[in-house]
Amino acid sequence: MRKILLTVFIIFTFSACVKEYDKHHITLNDPNGIDTQFFPKEQRLKIGDKPYVLFFFSPECGVCKEQIPDINEIYASYGDKINVVGVFGPSIGFDKDIEILNAHKVKFKTTSDKISVDYFSKAVGGVMGVPVTYIYDKDGKLQDKFIGMTPRKVLLDSLKLVL
Repeated sequence: MRKILLTVFIIFTFSACVKEYDKHHITLNDPNGIDTQFFPKEQRLKIGDKPYVLFFFSPECGVCKEQIPDINEIYASYGDKINVVGVFGPSIGFDKDIEILNAHKVKFKTTSDKISVDYFSKAVGGVMGVPVTYIYDKDGKLQDKFIGMTPRKVLLDSLKLVL
């Protein structure tokens, strides 16, 4: 009996380790959420099987509000070829976060819960200020990083390199 219990314990322990860096994030504006895989040794963060844009922004940031239409346009134009994910923090509560997203007409998937914001921030090596826009290839390798307000053309030119 002890051998059986020990075997079951070992199986559950090692099977849990396999999914250690897989995470499902709840989003404010998409009931399907976001599934990610983080490979810390390889410094890769995968979101699905397409290239993606990861956009960090906050509710108080005026520059962030100015960048949102550009990110919305990228999502509208390339949403079938890329993923666009917003990381909105700090959260001021689910209902208020939704109000802000609606007021600024955010169309791309966005998460704001503290666990997800911390996860994404740690996965990219830390975020010290916003807005910050990251562009990743389909394998989850960072291709470009933009700090502050970035012209739409610059974002599009960088994005085209991963498509």
